[in-house]
Amino acid sequence: RPDIVVLQHAPARKEYDGFPGYRIQPLAQQIEAIELLSGKSVVAVTINHENMSDEQIPLMCDAIEQAIGVPTFDVLRDGPEELVNVLKSYLDDRQGQRRWSHDTHAQKR
Repeated sequence: RPDIVVLQHAPARKEYDGFPGYRIQPLAQQIEAIELLSGKSVVAVTINHENMSDEQIPLMCDAIEQAIGVPTFDVLRDGPEELVNVLKSYLDDRQGQRRWSHDTHAQKR
């Protein structure tokens, strides 16, 4: 069982990869299902930027953060450092208190 969950999301996709006809459900519903089934929190989202312009990527990351309240990253474009820092803060604090702040993260973009 996981300690925490990072959700990979492809915002431009309409259907789940490999499952034609199965529309991607709203991100909040996916997170709710994952947390219900795993018993763990989704602490970050990484995006698959396929079919997105370079201008759309940071805007989408910010929109996801605002909508669901967890940090969102494109690690292929921007590297894994910020995501690793978020994960380390959760794993270091086994009490589950979130140390991440959208305001702090948004200033780095």
